[in-house]
Amino acid sequence: MLNKILILSLLSASLAHAEDIYSSERFLGIEVGYSKTEYSRGGINKTNKDPEYGFRLGAQNKEWRTTVIGNLSRGNNHKYQKAMITFDKFIWQSLYEKDHVTFKPYLGGHIGWIKHTADDISENGILYGGEAGVTWNVIDEVDFDISYRYSVTNLDNLDSIDAMTIGLNYLY
Repeated sequence: MLNKILILSLLSASLAHAEDIYSSERFLGIEVGYSKTEYSRGGINKTNKDPEYGFRLGAQNKEWRTTVIGNLSRGNNHKYQKAMITFDKFIWQSLYEKDHVTFKPYLGGHIGWIKHTADDISENGILYGGEAGVTWNVIDEVDFDISYRYSVTNLDNLDSIDAMTIGLNYLY
């Protein structure tokens, strides 16, 4: 019950801070990264380091960004799929007048669903955590994103996921 209340609260907060989608920049993008998962099987703690990749769809304005992300990671004897919504607050924005590059660091949070399979045991559950990163809007239609996400789950066997990702977004 507490998990449902947490999800509803976070989704409500992200929607309350998101501006009208028609006045925001919308974007579609891809991301690739490297993740470290910590899980346990039969009382033995295991750590895997594997690549992850996915897609993103979202909207942003000068202060906030809301994104829906789907990711996949496969390793030896272990894989996961996750779908989540992220909400980020841009902390600061700089505009270099020479080349018109916008640099925006951000802090945020995320919540979503995860399916984790390891050693022929499959679990579904809730994933939530925090994130920090930087976006660079190099040209009007494209921005780059570098982020770090730390996620925890309510799964019995999966403790946490650390992920460092690089994203490329097409703004429309």
